[in-house]
Amino acid sequence: MTVTTTPTRPTVTEATAAVRRPRRPGPALRARGMVRWLWLVVLTVVVGFPVYVTLLTGLLPPQEVAHGTLLPTRLTLDNFREALRNVPFGQQYVVSVLVTALQTGGQLLTSSLAAYALVFPRWRGRAVAFAVIVATLAIPGESLVIPNYELVTGLGLRDSLLGITLPFLAAGYPVFLLRQAFLTLPREVWEAARLDGCGDLRCLFLVVLPMARPQVTAATLWSALAAWNGYFWPLLITDSPDRRTVQVGISQLVNAESTSPGVIYAGTTLVLLPTLLLVIVGQRFLLHGLARTSPR
Repeated sequence: MTVTTTPTRPTVTEATAAVRRPRRPGPALRARGMVRWLWLVVLTVVVGFPVYVTLLTGLLPPQEVAHGTLLPTRLTLDNFREALRNVPFGQQYVVSVLVTALQTGGQLLTSSLAAYALVFPRWRGRAVAFAVIVATLAIPGESLVIPNYELVTGLGLRDSLLGITLPFLAAGYPVFLLRQAFLTLPREVWEAARLDGCGDLRCLFLVVLPMARPQVTAATLWSALAAWNGYFWPLLITDSPDRRTVQVGISQLVNAESTSPGVIYAGTTLVLLPTLLLVIVGQRFLLHGLARTSPR
């Protein structure tokens, strides 16, 4: 006589516990995670060590700079006071901020208008126009120095704020970035706005740009960093020390024979901090914006 037993079904509590019970990662998975974290730590040390040395050297007393210590016992702000005394960093900071604001705003405006015209309105030749804009990315910047110099000096803008920013109010890369971002937006929203009576400018500023906010932020950060780090053109087009940017001010510290290395590192720290803070704050928007600029 055979006895048949029916399998017992798990209760609701047992099934819920089995579903909620987390699975422990295997040895291979744990080893892979440890290697990944170790690799990230190594990369962080490699990237952050020069920044740490720059900040530390700017805070070390002059007699301890030559020893190359990495664990200081005393910090001072004398190097920063000496740097501000030798070079008008205060005025140059104002010039750099104004140049960055004007150049970034100009590139964002011209790039938005150009990208909008290359995506939404239907007109012949926009593919050719986009190809020409992309082709400008392959032109070396050094080949444009003489034409830009002749233009700025011919307009009487040498040694002025407008003379520094005028040749860079438009750029090809932000146009490419925003054009790729606008291609990912639903065209139906733009068509609906046009049917409601919105003009092109209202569609751009009230509909398109808010929808592409991450990519617009990425383009803004790229333009701001490029404007702040500009060196050769402000050096060429300006003569007065108080009308130059902070990047040129660092070169004045380096060229001074009596300047100690700690003072040079202090000046470098003053220039490095704004870009470092900008990258730290805007890194999430920069990565998110660049990751989403894939055309359909």
